Amino acid sequence: MTGKTVLITGANSGIGLVTASVLAGMGARVVLACRRAEAAKQAMAEIRQRYPDARLETVSLDLASLQRVRHAAAEVRERFRRIDVLINNAGLASMQREVTVDGFEKTFATNHLGPFLFTHLLQSVITPGSGRIINVASEAHRMGRMHWDDLQLEQGYWVMKAYAQSKLANILFTRALARRLADTGITVNALHPGAVSTHIWPERTWYERAFSRLLKLFLISPEKGARTTIWLASGVEGGRSQGGYFEGCKARKPSARGRNDDDAERLWEISAALTGTDA
Repeated sequence: MTGKTVLITGANSGIGLVTASVLAGMGARVVLACRRAEAAKQAMAEIRQRYPDARLETVSLDLASLQRVRHAAAEVRERFRRIDVLINNAGLASMQREVTVDGFEKTFATNHLGPFLFTHLLQSVITPGSGRIINVASEAHRMGRMHWDDLQLEQGYWVMKAYAQSKLANILFTRALARRLADTGITVNALHPGAVSTHIWPERTWYERAFSRLLKLFLISPEKGARTTIWLASGVEGGRSQGGYFEGCKARKPSARGRNDDDAERLWEISAALTGTDA
C-alpha cells in the first residue's frame, strides 16, 4: 500500500481503527474521517504506538449532517490530490428514533444518506483506473426491506428495523454506483465484517448497556471483523470485482432484495433528491 492514500470514515474505533492501523502499517497514508477531533487524535496516537512512522491525517466528518458532509468533502478535495481507497465504514444503530438536523431518521441518515453524499462529492478525486470504494454493510440487510412509503420510519420504529433497512440501502447503493462507474476502472464493493464487538450500539441508558453487553457475548473481535475490509482495500480481488458483496474474504450472494436493480435505481433517485445532489 506504499504510495496509496486511504480515507476511512469512523476510523477512531472498532473495525475502522483496526483497518486504519493495519493499512498504515502496510505503508498507506491513512486519512481518519471522524466526528470528534479528540477521538481522532487518540486513534492517531494509538496507531503510532504500533507504527511510529505511520502517515496519518484527520478530517472532521459528521455523517448525520449534510452540511458537515459537504464541508468535509470540500476539505478532502482541497487537501488531497487523490484518494486511492475510500472506505465507508462509519455507522450506528439508534435504539430510539432520533432525527438529524436535516430532519432525517438518524440511522438512515448516518448509514446511508451521509455516505451516499460523501462518496458522490469525492468521486472527482478518487483515482481513475484503480480507485476502490468499499462499503461496510451487514448480513442484517437480509432482515431488511426498504419502507418506500416511510423511509424515515415515523411509524413503528424499532432499532433492528432501522438498522436492517440502512444496511440493505448500503447493498443497493453499491450496486447502483458500481454500474455508474463500470467504465472508469474504479471498483465498488460491499462487505459484511461479521458480528463485531464495536461501539455501534449505544450505551446511554441501563437497558441499552444491558443489550450491548449481552450482544458482546456472541460477537467477534474488531481485529477479525476488519479482515475483509483490509483484503478488499489491499488485495487483488478488491481491484477487479465490481458490485460484489463479501464476507470472510469470499464472495457471497446478497438477499433477493439486495439484488433488485429496480430498487437500487429507485433508492438512488430518492437519495439524490433528499441530499440535493445531481448524482
